[in-house]
Parts: sequence; C-alpha cells; structure tokens
Amino acid sequence: MNLMVLISSWSRRRAFRNFNLRSWFNCLDARPSTGLRTDFRRNGVNSIFLDYSSWRSLIPLSIFCFPLCFFFPWIVLAESQVEFRVCFLEDNLPLSSMKENNGFDFETAKAVAGILNRSFVPVWAKNYTLIQEIEESDFPTRKLGKNECDAIFSMPGEDAIKDAPKAALGAPYYGAAFELIGHEGMSQNNLNNLGDTPVAIQAQTIANFALSARKAKMRTFFSVPAALDGVTRGEASLALLWGPLAGWHLRNHPEAKLMFAAGYEPPAAICWNEHVATRKTDTELRTQIDIALVKLTSDGTLRALMERYGIPYHTPFAATYSLAEMQKLK
Repeated sequence: MNLMVLISSWSRRRAFRNFNLRSWFNCLDARPSTGLRTDFRRNGVNSIFLDYSSWRSLIPLSIFCFPLCFFFPWIVLAESQVEFRVCFLEDNLPLSSMKENNGFDFETAKAVAGILNRSFVPVWAKNYTLIQEIEESDFPTRKLGKNECDAIFSMPGEDAIKDAPKAALGAPYYGAAFELIGHEGMSQNNLNNLGDTPVAIQAQTIANFALSARKAKMRTFFSVPAALDGVTRGEASLALLWGPLAGWHLRNHPEAKLMFAAGYEPPAAICWNEHVATRKTDTELRTQIDIALVKLTSDGTLRALMERYGIPYHTPFAATYSLAEMQKLK
C-alpha cells in the first residue's frame, strides 16, 4: 500500500495561510484521477489526502505555477485595454443607432478605438428626431463635460460646442453639405442657373436661404424623405437637401431612381466640416484621434464607410458656413 500523507488545514494553517490549494490545482489544471480526495467539513477542517508519488510528481510543477498564480491577476490588469467611450445619439442614422448597433459614426469610432488599442465602449443618449436645422442639435456634450464619455464624432464646427465650455474640436476629417439631387441622367449640377426649375427643400433649413438668394422656385416639405418623394412624384424637378440624410434615404430606396448631381460643388455657405469633440484637457487623446482618422482616410476606410451609409464623400472644405459666406450668395 502506498504511503498516504495527511495534510490538515489545522496543522498546516500557518504554512498555507496565503495559499489556496484549490486555486493551485485550477492553475495547474491538474485533477489527479487517483490518490486525491478532498473533504470539506462544516467545522472548517480542510483535509487533502494525496498519494505520496502523486504529491512528489507535482512538486516541480508547483515551483513553476505558484509564482504564476500569485502574479497572474496583476499581469491581466496591466495588459487590460483602456476604454474609449464614445457618445452617440440613440436614433440618428446614418450616423448612429442603438437598436441596430451601427452607423457611420459608430463604425468610425470603433475603427479609431482599434488603432488606439483601446476597448470601444458606446455611450448612448436619447435624441429628438424632428430637429430641422443643422445649427440646432442635441449633441450629447453634457455627457462629455461630465466625463461620461471621451469623444463625440461628426461635430459640425465650433457652433456645435458653443454651449460646451469644456469641449474642444480636433482636426476636420470629412465635409458634409446640402446636396443637389435629381432624376437619373440629370444634367444640372449647380445653383446658379436654376431659372424656373422647382426645387424641393426641407422646411426651416438653410437651403431656403440659399435658394431665395438665387431667386429659385421652391417646394417645401417637412422631412428629407417627403422632399425626395416629391421629386419622385414630379412635384419638383430637383432637391437641395442635407447630404448625409438624403444619401441614407436613397441608399434604402433605390426604386426612387434619384441621384446626386455629378460634378456639383456646393457653395461654402451650405458646407460644414466635421470634427471629433473631446474635453479640452484631453489634448493627447485628441491628437491620437486625429492621427487615427488620417490613417483611416489614407487607407480608404473612411470613404468606404461613408459609401456604406450613402453619405456623399467630401474631404474637408477650404471654406464653410459663415455669415460672410451667406452674404456671397446674394
């Protein structure tokens, strides 16, 4: 009969005070099929009976695994990724959607997190879907200021953070504008010679001012989809609408047979450059995001994402909306 060794937690309490035998065997992933019996008693006595030969064979492994068991939690903590928390609006396609767990901003931010080697964490904020003006918004800048997130994507210039004193913008990484839209095969590609051509617009947008300055005929609708449907039905020949929203609708409704005007160059007054907002104090993070976005632009990832969501691709504009540019429309 093999010699049995009784190791009692009472008799060996001092030697094994800081060592959990169950954790030791978990670390080894060793479950001896013979010679091992564990008896957990209600009085707290923990006795392990081990065949002497089995015990002797585990000694070399214990020398190697004991330090690993002790230091492993610290190694995991040291190598765990820093979070990259990004605020998104819950119902804001083509930019973001909590229900669909996607959107252009969502996927762009996720790609940036990968480049930064950070763990991507979306932070969702409720939004009001009937906002009409590009200048009006419910950007979650309060969450940014309260350190509930680290960044907000697609912020259209300084006006977007005018009520957020703790926020700062990074470099522009793409442009967005009011786009000219018409039937497939259209030849019109500027706003200078519209004549009596009726143009569909969304109510209470800057497109109204741009076309009024051109003395163009307008047909007013209360949403981008309604304006595009008006063109499809023949109520207007063209439309001047916010590009990202219009593109998203056209992508999902190819049967409308509408297209963006080829060669169209929007006036600066109806253009915006899009930035990532971070807290002013996060200078290093802001620089890292800018570098990551340059990489996504240079390798074609950004353009591919914009095309996936129907957003017209523009590199940042040299000039964008301002009162001075508005005056140039007259």
